[in-house]
Amino acid sequence: MTILNFKKTFSNAQHMNPIRANGYGEADFTVAKAKVLYKNTAGIQQFPTKDVYYRTDTGEPIAIHGKRYKAVQYPDMIDKTRDMLERSDLNCADIKESIQVSPNGGMCAVKYTLPATSFKTPDGDTISATVLIINSFTGVWSFDMSIGGEQSACLNGQVFVSNLANKYKSRHTNQLNIDAGIRMLAKTADILENEIDLWHRMYSKEVGRIDTARAFTLAANYTGDINELLQDIVEYGKPVNVKNKALSHLYDVYNNRYRPNFGANQWAVYNAITDWSTHAPSKSKNLITLEKRRTEQATTAIREWLKVA
Repeated sequence: MTILNFKKTFSNAQHMNPIRANGYGEADFTVAKAKVLYKNTAGIQQFPTKDVYYRTDTGEPIAIHGKRYKAVQYPDMIDKTRDMLERSDLNCADIKESIQVSPNGGMCAVKYTLPATSFKTPDGDTISATVLIINSFTGVWSFDMSIGGEQSACLNGQVFVSNLANKYKSRHTNQLNIDAGIRMLAKTADILENEIDLWHRMYSKEVGRIDTARAFTLAANYTGDINELLQDIVEYGKPVNVKNKALSHLYDVYNNRYRPNFGANQWAVYNAITDWSTHAPSKSKNLITLEKRRTEQATTAIREWLKVA
């Protein structure tokens, strides 16, 4: 097992300066709050327990929240994460930053990929560490920061199943503490080491058709007759006349890519699921929300499946 070296022998400032020079992209705005007013027969009244949050650059309203709501400005969030990465033991050479914002600015996802902070998977591929921060003013998302990985050969986004400490999540209230989330990243070495160890154990554990079907039906939220599905798998090696597109994608990539390359083991099943969560086609126009939902669905399915397995 090859694990990255976390002994710091480098300076990250030179690598982060170009990232800072790029600014904040579409996240370069702030929000402010104002009173919520309404008009009735008595005239213009103030709603006492709510505020409206709006963009200061365009004046466009984004959401209405209660008095306990605590807004996290996108530029502040990005600056603190950049500072954390610069001071961290993660090698930021050739770091990549991706900032995505929803059309009205209500949601934002920022992803950092660190090619120089990498490690080997059981099949010999290289995974780069990633840091993902998501935030919203709409109430759809809490503030969420997580550590992950991205495989170089297939660009699958790896889901972490062995250690729940790779995520910091908080509602937008006074309990929200970005600094606490950033301190979580100081545990990156332990988190990655635990996860890599699990992946190597998965590579050595064979799976049969029933185990594979159990994993894929969980990931795809399949609600059909499992016995009929297994009969199809035994006879044809894949689902037949199944309208669940996620399940069809899972079996397609498993049969044609991951099982031939890795063997019929837990690692091949795992990679089929991360392939679906990362690459499966969708008609959704909100790719930020889609990726988050699929990643959470894949993580839950794999964790539940491994408990049984």
